[in-house]
Amino acid sequence: MLTRRFGPLPVWATQRIEAAPAAQLDAWLDGFFEAASVEELIGGDVG
Repeated sequence: MLTRRFGPLPVWATQRIEAAPAAQLDAWLDGFFEAASVEELIGGDVG
């Protein structure tokens, strides 16, 4: 769903999603339709 909405995901985003606990994934799903970008939804690259 994220790729369809925002296009190809950066490596950091994929890693963050794969490592996220279920509660965080639920929170991101709640904001999915309001976010303008993957950075806005899950935060930017911190590395």
